[in-house]
Amino acid sequence: MWIVANQLKGVLKFPGLGIELGPEKNLDLDTLGREKAEASGQLKLAFDQGYLKTVRKTVQLDENEVNRMIEERITSIKASLVSELSGLYRPGVGVRED
Repeated sequence: MWIVANQLKGVLKFPGLGIELGPEKNLDLDTLGREKAEASGQLKLAFDQGYLKTVRKTVQLDENEVNRMIEERITSIKASLVSELSGLYRPGVGVRED
């Protein structure tokens, strides 16, 4: 998400992007596409002039990066579970055979 806020008392219009932002309203620029928003000269000017302010901007990850992070987490969880289980199971300890 890339949430921006209109800092003006009037409506901000960005004809090249096809958006309007009411006074003191927020908009998620990622709905336009992050690359398109970052490349927009209109938005850059609005930020430079203080008309727009970023409220929150999260990092965009591509699908391969997300998959890599998920796989790393799964591997970490598996290793942790194996370690815990091997600590609980010790052959001959706590097992009675009558």
